[in-house]
Amino acid sequence: MAAKQPPADVRAALDSLGVGASQVEALGVYVDILDRWRQRINLIGPATVEDIWRRHVLDSAQLWPHLDMQEKPLLDLGSGAGLPGLILSILGIADVTLVDSDQRKCVFLAQAAREAGVRPTILPKRFDAALAGREGAFGIVTGRAVAPLSRLAPVLKTALTADGYALLHKGASYRNELTEAQKSWTMRVLEIPSMTGSDGVLLKIWGLEANAQDSERG
Repeated sequence: MAAKQPPADVRAALDSLGVGASQVEALGVYVDILDRWRQRINLIGPATVEDIWRRHVLDSAQLWPHLDMQEKPLLDLGSGAGLPGLILSILGIADVTLVDSDQRKCVFLAQAAREAGVRPTILPKRFDAALAGREGAFGIVTGRAVAPLSRLAPVLKTALTADGYALLHKGASYRNELTEAQKSWTMRVLEIPSMTGSDGVLLKIWGLEANAQDSERG
């Protein structure tokens, strides 16, 4: 069973990110319900259960200091267990929309949000349906292990405001993803080393534009 309080080193890392005591308490509530629900539905990998605080909570919370538009609406794609979107809602982003097509995961998200004391919008829909009528409405888009960048790029372009950006968790193959996506898209990219894995990065992406030949084909 996962601990409701983080290990000392994770707590120190959260402190360094500016996470306060009340937020850590709410995160503990989240960890408790995640531990209960993951025994019924597939929310996190079995190998990560004993390290929920580091592998999932801290991995999500590390986005916090990079969110310099915290007053802007945030869209979390493929929210699943609420990572990172629900964690960011708990940390203090006021306007968070969580999108996942799995109805059971959305039921979990609703209960976890209630128990943690936050009120994100939860949409049990595919990305295209979730964005209908919300084009260009989000200052920030997040996603963790959700889809290759070449597939995400048009979703990001549709979702983001003109000055918005995406913050995406990516693994060891992220350079291959960038190379493939840049065949069709021009973008600005900042690579931020991950706090929780030596081969992982956070990709900050903005200025997305379809390359000319792809625009003409569309």
